[in-house]
Amino acid sequence: MRALQWMLACLLAGCSSANLAQVPTTAGQAAANATAAQVGVPHADAALAGEYALAGVMETGSGLLLRSDGSFEWYFSYGALDLGARGTWARQGDGVELKVSEMGFPPQYPEMKFERMHLRIDGTALIPAWPWDMDDFQQGAEHGRYERDEP
Repeated sequence: MRALQWMLACLLAGCSSANLAQVPTTAGQAAANATAAQVGVPHADAALAGEYALAGVMETGSGLLLRSDGSFEWYFSYGALDLGARGTWARQGDGVELKVSEMGFPPQYPEMKFERMHLRIDGTALIPAWPWDMDDFQQGAEHGRYERDEP
């Protein structure tokens, strides 16, 4: 889990826009978690909380950390493109809805920024419906699967 947090911190610091120039401090993270607790906990399903890794997508690295308090951290690396996001999550319908509150992305690719992502629950895996069009990733289409890392 520390590797995921370190990578996300690097992504948010390294490829962020001006308003994300600094990685949040512990106090900032506590405030984000408090916000998550206010909006996410009633709908967060603790059974889904955990660390997930993307599988089934060539040359792509991605991880997702769903916390039981309703907050999440996510990173995505595809070729030279590195993205990172934090926010809140909740179980909705057949899956999990991520709501982004902070995102790091290269300024030359503003189209990669998104506010929400839906992941369909498939057994112990989460199937992402991608929020953008890029190569094999089509907006709204499912591609790959986030598989839960077992401790």
